[in-house]
Amino acid sequence: MERDADVIVVGGGLSGAATAIGLARGGARVVVVDKTEFPRDKPCGEGLLPHGLAALAAIGCGDVVDACGGQPFRGILYHCGGVIARGDFISASGAPTVGRGVRRRLLDEAVRGRAVAAGARLAQSAVRDVAVDEAGARVTLDDGAVLTAAVVVGADGPRSVTRHSLGLDGGVPRRPRYALRRHFHLAPGVSLPDRVEVHVGGGHELYVTPVEPGTVGVAALCERSVMTSGDGRPDDRLGALIARCPPLAARLAGAEPVGPALSCGPLRVRTTGVWRGRAVLVGDAAGYVDAITGEGMSLALKTASLASDAALAVLNGAAPNTAFARYARARSRAFFDHAALTHGLVWLARHPWFARRAIARLAQEPALFSRLLAVNAGERSLFSLGLIDGLKLAIGASPEPAYGASPAQ
Repeated sequence: MERDADVIVVGGGLSGAATAIGLARGGARVVVVDKTEFPRDKPCGEGLLPHGLAALAAIGCGDVVDACGGQPFRGILYHCGGVIARGDFISASGAPTVGRGVRRRLLDEAVRGRAVAAGARLAQSAVRDVAVDEAGARVTLDDGAVLTAAVVVGADGPRSVTRHSLGLDGGVPRRPRYALRRHFHLAPGVSLPDRVEVHVGGGHELYVTPVEPGTVGVAALCERSVMTSGDGRPDDRLGALIARCPPLAARLAGAEPVGPALSCGPLRVRTTGVWRGRAVLVGDAAGYVDAITGEGMSLALKTASLASDAALAVLNGAAPNTAFARYARARSRAFFDHAALTHGLVWLARHPWFARRAIARLAQEPALFSRLLAVNAGERSLFSLGLIDGLKLAIGASPEPAYGASPAQ
């Protein structure tokens, strides 16, 4: 019996659509299944780092950020207890480069459109179960219908049905963190930040990203205690965190909220593996540590390319255990430095005294900050920082509050 597709991609967000583009352009018959009606919004920092933009261009979508009204930012600004550090993005050659902030609902829809243009078919349905054997893959939809393919790609996010069906869940995190996100249209005369701003507070961080002309996204990453203390809707909880951050409250004075605040969590996803048989996981479904470095979309695009290459190899006769094991190793190499850096930043976020000292060191040495950003972007290895840089960050520096400095500088 003829299969319904060569590859079924479960999940039509950024990682799923990007994977579908690579597959369709490689000649595969692709069906993308997602229960959501697009365009849809989701709580996300919405910042594409420079290498994320390069990955988007590599799949033929380099122009979509401009079409979505995306806004440039040249680096990251950390603000903790009056201590401010600014770091700029640099390329492997040492030249300045930029990231772009973009509304996630617009980006996802644009990339999905490119997947359709490449030949992928879309199906709107919830997925009940995913099963694989030596002969192929079966995806059972919510209405009981079954789709068959040679390979299945799980790109269905943190609560992945694909991952759960394959028995690849790695258990719940010990100290879960959560996220809130809302957009604000700034008051007339208030400029967009030229860096993503990260305001570190007690048990939370607030991220400010320019996403459209005159509009910023404000995301909060926080501990469970922050999310569960008190009453109120997500709008109220995020508003309370903003009110406790004077620099951000001043920037948002007179701003108009755009839509409601969205929430999600727990953020960390653990897995026991990223493939099984003829199934492979990509994006958040394959696991992630935390959103603190803003790497989610960039990693999703990079690993989508690796996954589509592996799936195409299987379709062309490679053994799944060979092709997907190679994918797992490549993903691990791309993920290692990012994960190590993320664990360190989450630890600092939970220890504000040390965070202020680390940020003070970065304020004194902007070049060190830029080297750290290059590690996060995959431009440099974490080990390239060396012992001296590591000691500088571990010891930190005596904070010298800069309350008079504008965080927009």
